[in-house]
Amino acid sequence: MNNLSHASKQKGASMWTLVFTSALIVLFALITMKLVPAYLDNNKIINALDSLAETPGAANMSRRQVISKIDNTLYIDMASDLLDLNDALTITKTKNTKVYTIGYERVIPMAYNISALLDFENSVEVSLK
Repeated sequence: MNNLSHASKQKGASMWTLVFTSALIVLFALITMKLVPAYLDNNKIINALDSLAETPGAANMSRRQVISKIDNTLYIDMASDLLDLNDALTITKTKNTKVYTIGYERVIPMAYNISALLDFENSVEVSLK
């Protein structure tokens, strides 16, 4: 009788707890491996916009020149095929600044018919001088 009461008080992880914990780790690893490259690609686009903002005379460039500058920077980063800049780039002019915005969506297939939709919008403000 003493052995039975001692066995029921034992503490520790059961097999199901171990399986559940392992499944969670695999799920988060899958999500990380699928989504991190899209965020790294977005970082390249942010760098291209920052490079544009540092270019002398960026506020006076035409739309075609802006697209060419950003595309060249993305080409150097091996990311020129990420998006269509003609559709993604919007230029907004205010009284003292020009705002260059690149907005786009990425659909990342996760598993079977499950996908993740990532919506990115990056902008940089250039002073009109």
